[in-house]
Amino acid sequence: MPGLYALSSWEPLPLKSSRVKACANGYTLSITAHLVYTNPHQEPVEGIFIYPLEEWEVLAGFEAAAGSRRVTFQVQNRHRVQDCC
Repeated sequence: MPGLYALSSWEPLPLKSSRVKACANGYTLSITAHLVYTNPHQEPVEGIFIYPLEEWEVLAGFEAAAGSRRVTFQVQNRHRVQDCC
């Protein structure tokens, strides 16, 4: 199931709100999702975001923000990603 999970317990964190925008252009679909999760615990948790893809789907970029921290991933060259991973 897609979502944000607490890494230590694999417990899903509750989704507080979501906003999704999609744009189709030929065979390309661009999706922007603004997802807000809540932490039901008193202490901070380390989380992992899971979004399974089908075999024919490709992820070209991803950005996540937690508080003032922002993490960005963008595929520049498929061969570089394959060499790395």
